[in-house]
Amino acid sequence: MGRQMPRKHELATPEKRLTVRSLEDLVGYHLRRASVMDLQGSTAALADVNLRPVSMSVLCNVIEKPGATAAEICRVLDMQRSNIVSILADLEGQGLVLRETDETDQRIQRLYATKRGFDVTSNSFALLSAHEERLLVNLHPSERSELLRLLSLIWQR
Repeated sequence: MGRQMPRKHELATPEKRLTVRSLEDLVGYHLRRASVMDLQGSTAALADVNLRPVSMSVLCNVIEKPGATAAEICRVLDMQRSNIVSILADLEGQGLVLRETDETDQRIQRLYATKRGFDVTSNSFALLSAHEERLLVNLHPSERSELLRLLSLIWQR
């Protein structure tokens, strides 16, 4: 059975429509729309270096925290441990990271970026900067700084 159209008396009147909030009133709606635009552009930009935004985040964390474990990176990025396994395998397969067994505890694997990992990350930042320049072209540099500050207030609690 198909959906039936509402009867005329069930339709919202203009007066009732004015009392219902619009999606445009919700911060989350705007965050989601902006996030989709950013993710699409980031994904396209990173395709040239065979990375995705999440794998780029993992690689950056390996560079920033040499010797970190997968579990430590998962905590920093707030990701599930099972999700990082394939990402690390891909990064390792591309020669961007390597795993070394911890000297004091053979069960622990420490992560390190290779020279190629550093080079690809540097190139990736250039690609992402160009993407962000296109994305934020209508914002003044001071507005960009303020946007970063405000977004940080939301997720860094």
